[in-house]
This record gives sequence, C-alpha cells and structure tokens, in this order.
Amino acid sequence: MKNLNLNAATVAALQNIMDDEVEKGNECGIQLAIYQHGKPVLSLVSGYTDASHSKKVDENSLFPVFSVGKGIMATAFHRLVEKGIISYDTVLADLWPEFACNGKENIRIWQVLSHREALFELPPSNYPEQADWNLMCSRVASMTPAWTPGTICRYHPVTYAWLLGEPAARAAGKSFSQIIHDEVFAPLKIDSFFFGTNAEADARMIKLDLSKLPEPTTWHTVFIGCDEIRHGFVPSANGVGNALSIARHYASLIGEVDGVRLLKPETVEKASTLCRSKDDPLPPQGTWECFGMGYALQNLQGESARIFGHGGAAGAEGFADKENGIAWGLTRNKLLPTHPRYSLRDRISAELGYSPRHW
Repeated sequence: MKNLNLNAATVAALQNIMDDEVEKGNECGIQLAIYQHGKPVLSLVSGYTDASHSKKVDENSLFPVFSVGKGIMATAFHRLVEKGIISYDTVLADLWPEFACNGKENIRIWQVLSHREALFELPPSNYPEQADWNLMCSRVASMTPAWTPGTICRYHPVTYAWLLGEPAARAAGKSFSQIIHDEVFAPLKIDSFFFGTNAEADARMIKLDLSKLPEPTTWHTVFIGCDEIRHGFVPSANGVGNALSIARHYASLIGEVDGVRLLKPETVEKASTLCRSKDDPLPPQGTWECFGMGYALQNLQGESARIFGHGGAAGAEGFADKENGIAWGLTRNKLLPTHPRYSLRDRISAELGYSPRHW
C-alpha cells in the first residue's frame, strides 16, 4: 500500500466516496474510523439510521456488527494465554468433561481459534434459546464433529461463542462476558461496543436497511431483533458497536493506545500466522476461512499475515495493519445481495492503497 497520508484532500476523497455511495442508494448509514500508531486520526460518517432517512448517523450511533465481535473474543482469549490461565494446546475436555464424547475428546483450543474442530453447525435451537449460555453449552457438548477435528477449516458462525468462551470461563473462574470486559473493554475504556445491549444502547442502535433485498425480513433482522439475543451474550454473532470502538481495539494490538497495549508482539505474530493443514486448500486471500488463531488474514508474507481482523454479516469490519500501524473500523447498515462484496469498502480501500477484502 502507499504510505497513508490523511491530508485534507484524502479525507475529502473518503468523505466523497461515502456520500456518493449513500446518494447512489448502495449505502444507508456508514462510519469509518482509523487509528495510526495508536492515535485516532480519522472519524467520518455519512447517511442515515434507517431506510426512511429520518435521522442522520453520527459517530456515536451503534451498528449491528455481528461477527466483528469474534476478533474481540479472540483478543480476550489471547490475554488469558499471556497470563498463563489457559494455553493454545489445552484440551477442551480437560476443562469441560461433558464435552468429551462423540469424537471430541482430543480437541484443543488452537483448533477452535482457527475454526478447525468441525462443529460449525448450530445444534437445534431457536433464537431465544441461543441466548441461554448454559443451555447452548450443554447442546454443543453433545455434538458430533462433521469430520476429523483439526483437518479442514470451516468457519463457525455462531458455535464459536460457546466453543471458545466456555473453556475460557472454566479456566478463569468467571463468565466469558466478564473476561471480555476485564481484558478488553475496561483497559481501553471502550463504552460503545456491546455483547448484549442495555436500554441506552438500544436507543443509539440503528436499524438495518433491507430495501435492496426482495425479502421484508432476513435472519439478520430477526436475530438482532430478538430481545433475548440483543440483550443476551452471544459474542460470536450479537456484537453491536461503533467504528471508533472497533478501530481502538485493533490499534491496541499493534501498539499502545493511551498507554495500553493489549497483546505482546509475539502473541500478535502467532495469532496472525496461517493455521491450516497442508492438505487443506487455501482460499483466496481477503476471504473467509483464511485464518490464524482467532483472526481472518490478508496479505500473507509466507505464513505470516500483514493484515488481520474480522468482518461481519452486514458488512462491518475491523482490522490491523502491522506494517503500517493502521487500525480500521468500518460500520454500515444496508444489506445487499452482493455480500460480502461492497463497492464502498473496495473504493475506500483503493483510495488508501489496500487490496479488497471480501470477508
């Protein structure tokens, strides 16, 4: 990429891209936040909070960002590893005896982090039930892997919450929700990202715009519209936040943010190194299923990735660029049939010299 130079002309170009995509009807509401070397250097907004265009987005608006939260989950877990509370080689069943059945007896934490333990299907459940942590953990514990764990990578959209969170909670002796608060949100003073919204956050949360889709509802709207899900704790999928919070989180992984660096450089290097079986074909870079431990990878240089992060079902994303000290948060609320391809994201990336990411 070219050296990021956020002069007035570049900022104006980015704002013009965002405004143009809204005007064309490709976008409804957008936030873009960038940190560089631990400092917030850009926060732009454009568009509206819903399809009626009755209210404009601001930088404090909260967007449903769905799986973007998986990156935060991973960071909290890596913090536990750094503290010696758990290890990447820990066998889940050693902490979670009920899990030791149906071919899951030897699944290890690194296989969960890299989406390689073949438990990607949701066990039978409805949305309110998915907000019941203990119920879902009991159902996941009785599952049978789709194939031999540790062999093929396949993205785990929702079960990732319990597969990573329950062993962490048992090892640390407190809920995974409390772990995320203590290890990520509290040190960084993040107050605009939620796994379980409260009344104040609900008032700030914008609506998804489905006007480009043929269906009046989608699973996205039903899922996040379910009170139990929205107010509950399903960190693999029910993240709600703003772009500044996402960027701040990633900035703290590659440098200090107000004196806080969440992960050691060696931990970041390990987490952003490709974790894949040699006989499992590698997907195109910048797409799902090119994983390290907990983060999707792009710009592989050998086995190590320069860029790591996570996207979400409505097109939000966060990432860190280790080489250039860049941390990025992007939120949006218009569902498109082209998902995960968005001209907005590609145009902004091209303006700043990044290759496209379709995750």
